[in-house]
Amino acid sequence: MRYLNRSLQAALAACLTLPGLAQAEPDKLDALYGFLSQPAYIKHYEATRNGKVLINPYLQVATKEYPAILDAKNAPYNWVIDAEGRVAIIQEAAHPLGRTYAKGFFRPEDKSKRKPGTTENYGHVSALAGAPGRISGEILYDKATNTFTINNKSGRYTKHNTDRTPEQLANAAKLIMATVEPGKATWGPVYYLLEYAPEPVQEELMKSPKLAYDDPVKKSRPHIIVTPASDAPQEVAKPKAKAKKQKAAHNDDPS
Repeated sequence: MRYLNRSLQAALAACLTLPGLAQAEPDKLDALYGFLSQPAYIKHYEATRNGKVLINPYLQVATKEYPAILDAKNAPYNWVIDAEGRVAIIQEAAHPLGRTYAKGFFRPEDKSKRKPGTTENYGHVSALAGAPGRISGEILYDKATNTFTINNKSGRYTKHNTDRTPEQLANAAKLIMATVEPGKATWGPVYYLLEYAPEPVQEELMKSPKLAYDDPVKKSRPHIIVTPASDAPQEVAKPKAKAKKQKAAHNDDPS
């Protein structure tokens, strides 16, 4: 795997905060995509010994003039709305300073078992070089429907903030769909995960008739759909068996 050298990383980081590239006034951006917030944490391997957070080598900053491009083979992706109101998108690639767990491991923070060969990957902070960001989440690919789905799952810029609302996710998803090309796939639903919602919003939505679960029996991963699937035609073959219900997220790792 090839990685950017430090000078190029620094140049990209500077571009992410150029004031001349602002798309809207700060107050408007705060309302649309949430207040700027420092990442809740940075994992030990994501920064150098000098404290510099490495930029993901597959970073794309999406605009209408220069849209980002998705490839189902490279999913899942992480996305963050930056200080200037743009979409920064990265692949979950292995981090050069991270470890590979040959025997797998158990994550106590989300009680998940990771399979052998699991690597430590670039997270959301690598899209902004550790800088403050707005609402963020994942873009996942669903093979059965040939769609990309969007959610608000981010432990860095979403979960620990008090102003991350369904409306902000809907606004971010609208921007993503306007500036990101899904290739031969189309856009599926946009999922607002209650686990990553501010507590007052979470409590209110738990009473909503729109509340759904990835597994209704176990009541796992409660969520609501803030934007339905696109009406655009889909190039997808008929499945040989009954398609499984789309999941709002793949796992509980708050990257």
